[in-house]
Amino acid sequence: MATLFCPKCGKDTDVFFDNVCKQCFTQNRTLIKCAQVLYTRICATCGSVFKRGKWSSGEDEEKTIMECVNGSLEHDPEAHDVKLDFTLKPMDYSRYKVHIEGSGKIKGAPIEVALDTEVRISRETCDTCSRIAGGYFEGIVQIRADKRIPTSEELGKCTQIAEDVASRSRVKGDRLSFIASILELDEGVDYYVGSMKLGKQICKAIIDVYGGKFLESPKLVGQKNGVDLYRITFALRLPEFVRGDIIIVGDKVIEVQNCGKHVTGIDLETGKRFMENFNDLIDVKKLSRKQDAVLAVLVADEERTIQVLDPETYETITIKRPEFLSAEAGNEVKIVKTAKGIFVVP
Repeated sequence: MATLFCPKCGKDTDVFFDNVCKQCFTQNRTLIKCAQVLYTRICATCGSVFKRGKWSSGEDEEKTIMECVNGSLEHDPEAHDVKLDFTLKPMDYSRYKVHIEGSGKIKGAPIEVALDTEVRISRETCDTCSRIAGGYFEGIVQIRADKRIPTSEELGKCTQIAEDVASRSRVKGDRLSFIASILELDEGVDYYVGSMKLGKQICKAIIDVYGGKFLESPKLVGQKNGVDLYRITFALRLPEFVRGDIIIVGDKVIEVQNCGKHVTGIDLETGKRFMENFNDLIDVKKLSRKQDAVLAVLVADEERTIQVLDPETYETITIKRPEFLSAEAGNEVKIVKTAKGIFVVP
C-alpha cells in the first residue's frame, strides 16, 4: 500500500486539506482574531454606551463588554461551525480581562483557538445626562384641576404615570424622553420634560386614567442655525369631579365612583348604575360630597318609596326607594341634602 505524505513538510498523512497535511494547513490559518486591547465608552451616570457614532441606552455592564468583544472579532472568511466561550474577569473599575476559547472548521479542518483581550472603559457623561445636568428641557407639563386643588393621591398617580411613560419611551430608543425636574406647587405639579413629544405622551396617558383636557402654548426661546427654537407648555386640567362627589347630570343626581374617560357612578334616585363618556356630559354641576352625608331615621319602607326623618327639621320626607337600599324601617340611613332634594347614599 502506497504511503501518502505532505508535499510541504514530508510527513506521512492520510488526510489532505488544500493538498497539504492538517498541521501545514492550520499553521497559517487563524479561526478568529482580536486586538489585545479594546476600548468602549460608558456613561458613568446612566450606563449608556457610545457605539456606531452615537449614545445608546445601555444594558448590564458585562453584556456591554461582551458586545464590545464580539463586535471586534475578525473571523476567517472560510470558517464555519464556530463555537466560542467567553470568560470575563474584572481587573479594576475600568478594565476587564476577557479570555476566549473557540473551535470551528476551515475547509473541513478542525481548528481550536485560545486568546485573551483587555477591554478598557472610558467613563464619560452621555448627551442625555449632560442635558439633564444642564437643566435642559423642551416642555413643561402643568397638572392642575378645574375649580379645585388636585388631591395628593391624584398627583402621586400622575407622577407615576409620567415616569412610566418616560421610561417606556427610553427603552424604545428615545433618549430625550426624560423628566429633567419635578416642581411641586400648592395648586398642582409641573414636569419639565426633555422633549415636546414626551410632554404630549404624558398628557394623553394621564387623561386615559383621569379624563380632562390639555392645551399647548408654544413660546419662542431662541434660534439655532437659523431655526426658531420653541418650548411648549402643556396645561392639563383634571376634571372638576372626583370619587364621592354628588353631581347633577341632566335630571339625574349621581354619586361619582370614577371619573376618567368615562364617568361612572350610582343614580341616587333609582340606585341604577350610571356611565357616560366624560366629553359627552353637558351642564354638569356639583351638588355635594358623600362625606357630607348625615344619619337619618328610616321611618317607613313602602316598596317604591320610603320616608325618612329630616334630622334638622324633624319633618318626614317621602322619596323614591333606590335599588341599593337594604335597611328596614327604624334603622338609620345616610342621606345628603342638596338643592335637588334629599337622597339616600349607599
